[in-house]
Amino acid sequence: MRVPYSWIKEFLDIDEPAEKVAEKLNETGIETVVEKFGQPIDNIVVVKILSVDKHPERDRLLICKVTDGDREYQVVTAAKNVFTGAKVILAKEGAQIGDITIKPVKFGSVQSEGMFLSLEELGLAEKAEGVLILPDEIKEGTDPNKLLGLGEDYIFEIEITPNRGDALSVRGLAREIGAIFGIKRKEKYPVVSIAQENPPQIELQTDKVSRYRGIVIKGVKIQPSPFDLQLKLIKCGQNPINNVVDITNYILLQEGQPLHAFDLKKIKGKVIVRNAKEGETIITLDGEERKLTAEDIVIADEEKPIAIAGVIGGENTKVEENTTDILLEAAIFDNISVRKTAKRLAISTESSYRFERGVDIENLPNAQDKAVELIVKLAGGEAIGETDIYPKPYQPAKIKLREKTTSRILGIDIPKERAQELLVRLEIPTEIVEDGTISEIPAFRAFDLEREIDLVEEVGRLEGLNKLEETYPSISVKSYQKSENFLFELRTRDFFKDNGFDEVVTYTFVDEDIYNILGLPVPPIQIKNYLLKTQSIMRDNLAVSLIKTLQHNLRFQNRDLKIFEISSAFFENHEEIRVGILATGRYIKGFNYTKGDKKFSTTEKWNFLKLKGVIESYLHGLGFTDIEYKPSEKPFLNPYEAAEIYVNGQNVGYLGRIHPEKADKLEIPKDVYVGELKLRYVSRKLQEDSLNKKGYLFNLYLTRKLPEFKELPKYPSVKRDFAFEVDENLQVDKLLKAIKDSSDLVEKVELFDVYFIDENRKSVAVSVEFRAEDRSLSDEEVNKVSEEMIKKLEETFENLKLRA
Repeated sequence: MRVPYSWIKEFLDIDEPAEKVAEKLNETGIETVVEKFGQPIDNIVVVKILSVDKHPERDRLLICKVTDGDREYQVVTAAKNVFTGAKVILAKEGAQIGDITIKPVKFGSVQSEGMFLSLEELGLAEKAEGVLILPDEIKEGTDPNKLLGLGEDYIFEIEITPNRGDALSVRGLAREIGAIFGIKRKEKYPVVSIAQENPPQIELQTDKVSRYRGIVIKGVKIQPSPFDLQLKLIKCGQNPINNVVDITNYILLQEGQPLHAFDLKKIKGKVIVRNAKEGETIITLDGEERKLTAEDIVIADEEKPIAIAGVIGGENTKVEENTTDILLEAAIFDNISVRKTAKRLAISTESSYRFERGVDIENLPNAQDKAVELIVKLAGGEAIGETDIYPKPYQPAKIKLREKTTSRILGIDIPKERAQELLVRLEIPTEIVEDGTISEIPAFRAFDLEREIDLVEEVGRLEGLNKLEETYPSISVKSYQKSENFLFELRTRDFFKDNGFDEVVTYTFVDEDIYNILGLPVPPIQIKNYLLKTQSIMRDNLAVSLIKTLQHNLRFQNRDLKIFEISSAFFENHEEIRVGILATGRYIKGFNYTKGDKKFSTTEKWNFLKLKGVIESYLHGLGFTDIEYKPSEKPFLNPYEAAEIYVNGQNVGYLGRIHPEKADKLEIPKDVYVGELKLRYVSRKLQEDSLNKKGYLFNLYLTRKLPEFKELPKYPSVKRDFAFEVDENLQVDKLLKAIKDSSDLVEKVELFDVYFIDENRKSVAVSVEFRAEDRSLSDEEVNKVSEEMIKKLEETFENLKLRA
């Protein structure tokens, strides 16, 4: 934001050098650069255009005869906005405009004796359309350097933090400077009379509007603004348009209150503030057609939208030369809604910039009345109706600032009397109480001052942060104790790194395409304002991210991969910290050996059992012994090489091979194995006990049984092999568990063969080890236990029989 120092002085009696003011603003938290307004240019003069004719040889050029009151000049120009009688600035021969020295130049057969200047050539704007047209009252022959004050005034260019919307106006910046130098700000109050002959009909249909005030002014005459008003806008980096539009911009800059003037005759029926209809369109003042969503707020009449609230007006109701009646709008729109709309439509305007950072709701009528006063004075007309809708009037919050808090935070003692003085300078009503002060937060600081610490900052920056004494942080001699969950995750990380896995860190955002390919439901948590479509959804598993990492590596011909990630998966009411594992390609990058009939290879490839072994080794390392594997029905896994993992009867994860059909669609190898283990539950509710949740390894780890010493067996074991004929659909792990549970004398059960007899039956061969702790088992005892075991199995599993 650019602010002329001369405009600040209308609100403050201050004689401090502009450089010192800028220095103090920087010290108190408002980034400020000061520069002079333009540089004097020799050999320029105000001239009057006597005639405008087309160039006989160049279609796009015009020949203008002009006079400075003493002599006439002939100027060839391409400017489209020149006309007979216009007052413009002429750069005569010898003038230095940027890198160009003006001298007579021929365009075809016509000689030009100078150049008309725009704000861009004068060095007062980055870009300008057409030459600068001056008001009629400016006399030809006037020196433009004195007229514009080139090199005389100073311009403050400020950058604010998002919480300091109160400083985005001349009034607000004057308040800040006055507080710094202890100068009371002068206030200008409008003198305006508004009749209630014809108040505008306004209806609010959205709760995204805190206040809406409309005033009808009839009988205005659209014409150029007075030069002093135009000059203020130019100094602030804006181009003058016409008196009504210039006044709305003038008040926006001075008061920080965005205003908008509608051509009243173009509005059909009442004014309605509502959410846009999905897919609704509007052509805005920049000539672009904008497609709206139901989250956008619009100002509409009974037929169409006429403005995008807080962002930009509509072409269909703009003020033009023939406008005579206007509706002047002042409103407070929801800052978050305005920001989302402006960002989605890629529009940044002076209005949206202020609404996003907060506008003073209590100053709205004061600012709007000043605009009405100026419009009636400069454009004529009469204010004949006002409607002010203010559903929830502002109630100032009260914040207590304690002396001890100020001392503790700043490290210096600031008496409560001094704190009160500094806060009152900032126009924050403050009274002294026993142990400090109590402040009523005015509306212009409601977005910024919410807690005691905020007042500490205000007092500290005005007192002078350079006064704070240098102190060093204290360091505790107590040893730092890391949390259990941190150590648990560290242990997990170290295990997989020690086993040769590479850790990856991926985005928690993914796209819905990969979910559709894997056959998984799309997670409900979606990003509304995503930057990339590939990062539009919060993932609910790590496999999708690991697969994307694999795809990225494949593009670089890296086909042998073993990676893991410890990160978050997101759900509606909680998050889960998981470890995800992916392996593919060669497990050991060996070599092939061939000599005659002798052939062997040291290369080992990943398979289901190898990954299962890694996971099982990790779980055993944590002290878990009750580990089970059950068939998994996850749609992206091969049903013949997939398992759900259970620890102590609780499902803690899965592992498996990517389904070949999914692998083809993802364009990845078919030998890709993935797995996930749920480590911790992270609640979004402070009161929820995460440690009681089932299915999380950390919770099971905290309640695990410590290992107990067991003596080596004193007596030998007896091994027997059994082959059972069972139905094809029987899960082998259930059979093995039933054998293990059949007797206390069964110590170990190992599967060594499975083959299918036909489509409906299969043979399962196991080796069973029997042992007693207090004696050697006889054949008779083992035979009896075996018979009892077989009988129990036949009762448990239908159609089971022992093969001879």
